[in-house]
Amino acid sequence: MNKAHVLGLVSELVEPKELQAHVANIVTNLLRNGPNAIAEAKRLVLDIAGREIDAAMIADTSERIAQTRGSDEGREGLSAVLEKRKPNCIQ
Repeated sequence: MNKAHVLGLVSELVEPKELQAHVANIVTNLLRNGPNAIAEAKRLVLDIAGREIDAAMIADTSERIAQTRGSDEGREGLSAVLEKRKPNCIQ
């Protein structure tokens, strides 16, 4: 086990020879998400990084996730999953 992994600085360990394919897989999965959802996720991570986890943070995070999921893009994404098709926002 890697020290950075033990400390929680990284969530996955990948062999060097597998790194390129692993990164490509992550990028492919990210690109399957709506652009507004990705932007909001980035804002959320930046806003909460380094903060103590408390009731206010949990409430704010929950509200922001609910707003994103309830948006036109979020509803389209859910419909696409249920209908087993690509969302219109990323075709």
